[in-house]
Amino acid sequence: MLMPDFSFSTVIICLFIFTNSVAQTDWRLHKNSNDIQLWTRKLEDSSLKEFKLKTKIKLEIKTMFRFIRDVEKMSLWYEKVKSVKLLKKLNENEAIYLLEYHLPFPFEDRISTIKGTISFDEKIGTIKVSTEYFPFPIPPGKNKLQLITKISSYWEIIDLHNGFLDITHAGYMDPGGNIPVWLVNEGVDADPIKTVNGMKQALKKFY
Repeated sequence: MLMPDFSFSTVIICLFIFTNSVAQTDWRLHKNSNDIQLWTRKLEDSSLKEFKLKTKIKLEIKTMFRFIRDVEKMSLWYEKVKSVKLLKKLNENEAIYLLEYHLPFPFEDRISTIKGTISFDEKIGTIKVSTEYFPFPIPPGKNKLQLITKISSYWEIIDLHNGFLDITHAGYMDPGGNIPVWLVNEGVDADPIKTVNGMKQALKKFY
């Protein structure tokens, strides 16, 4: 039997296609209702989950940009965020914030120092926001709370040019400490939906 003539580059391409297709199927659809789709999957080398959520909002993109740029009001609508304080403005599009997260009894609240970056392409109609842990001095009075260092998220908002915005939000957080994995994952299954619903209500109230 003649063997197919596979070159090394062919094997590499095949492996890349296979790996990429597997990565794309890792997400499991957790909820699909009320114009919200939520996917979850396990973090690499961890039992914790990360999430990806998609929804649509009827809104002008300029209004959304003003809303999402007002980071210190995020506690009004983002689930479990208790407070947000600006620590240092790096430039017009980057800053470092102190976020305090409220956790259910009997667990203590957590904090994290986050660097947030935002970009707005008004011509194309896109907003991108990324946040991740960034080491920074913690203000007195908060330094006794446990620090979250494994945390990351992003938003991608696209103007569909029909009065609606397409919203994608994804992220993960490892609160650390003695919190059971099942309880953290339970929050991943529910909190992103509460966050987006909170955003929609805040937009109606303030914008």
